[in-house]
Amino acid sequence: MYPGEFRVRRWSTPSALASVYGGPDVSDDDLNDQYEIESRVEDPEGVQARYAAMSVAAAELPGARLDLAYGTDARQRLDVFAPPPGPAPTLMFFHGGYWRAGSKETRRFPAVAWRERGVAWVPVGYRLAPETTLDEIVADARAALAWLHRNGPDVGCDPARIHVAGNSAGGHLVGMLAADGWQAAAGVPRDVVRSAVAVSGLFDLTPLRRTFVNEWLRLDRESAERNSPIRLAVRADLPVLLAWGARESAAFSQQSLDYARRCGGRVRSMECDGADHFSVIGDFADPDSVLFQAIASQVGAGGH
Repeated sequence: MYPGEFRVRRWSTPSALASVYGGPDVSDDDLNDQYEIESRVEDPEGVQARYAAMSVAAAELPGARLDLAYGTDARQRLDVFAPPPGPAPTLMFFHGGYWRAGSKETRRFPAVAWRERGVAWVPVGYRLAPETTLDEIVADARAALAWLHRNGPDVGCDPARIHVAGNSAGGHLVGMLAADGWQAAAGVPRDVVRSAVAVSGLFDLTPLRRTFVNEWLRLDRESAERNSPIRLAVRADLPVLLAWGARESAAFSQQSLDYARRCGGRVRSMECDGADHFSVIGDFADPDSVLFQAIASQVGAGGH
């Protein structure tokens, strides 16, 4: 923990836990409210439009490599914004959108700040529900990581210094990448992920079966459990940073706090004052924010 920089909520009461995880006395409407996002965001369309415009500008950065294929589908693409001369430590970013929306194209904008600190920024696209199952989406994330590990030196990324980050659904994918046991089948070393950053992530998917999200995820009990990072082993020496906005619902703070307990040793948790589910994404590009500084410390970023 960084003294004075992280403010963590106390563990929730049993009634609050029930509202997040769907106790027998919690209605479906109340559970849906916990996982509904946009009503708690001021000007959600405007925030997203600003990120998109900033990302258009970032795409013009010298040396940017766009739409590199790690699979055959049009969405199985990633971008690499690597600083010269490389190979550089790398921050792979997985976008949110409840697994059915969002794109890497609108998450290019943090590349400017990270390149200035000697870190490659790699936003990742992946296939989306409902056309794609959650199992396949998780497979996409792991395939993208395996591709970057194999090809990193050719695009300015150090395969021995790959860090993964994401928000919301992307935070869930970070949890699945941080899980132990899948690496050998993908042909990557067990420690291919050097650290993990999950912002507003979802780590126990079982309550989502009772929410609007399951209209497109179509989870049954088995698929929800096997895709819940909180049920999977995490490498004991893996540094993990978990964050959420202070203006988010209890679902997002509580899920992160519970996952922090699952991770154990090298985990840090923080609540970002004044931030909501969308505005907190901007901290990835703001060197003055506490979140950016915590990530920079974790990945070993250099100065301006």
